[in-house]
Amino acid sequence: MANITLKIEDELLEKARRLTIQRKTSINAVVRQRLEEFILSDLSREATLKGLEAFFRRSKARVGKKTWTRNELHER
Repeated sequence: MANITLKIEDELLEKARRLTIQRKTSINAVVRQRLEEFILSDLSREATLKGLEAFFRRSKARVGKKTWTRNELHER
């Protein structure tokens, strides 16, 4: 397992220490969990985009020629 160095303000570190003690965990565990969530959210986003792209390729809908103007759309 690799080690990393992180620079944060002293006050932020102290608050994190107190909170992790209350929750019976460690700063290391919190950082690891947040990194995993960060990566998983990106993977989920990529999967969603690939799914949308596949849907659009399979779709029979086609975009036609623009037959309207902006003013026509916003006429009152």
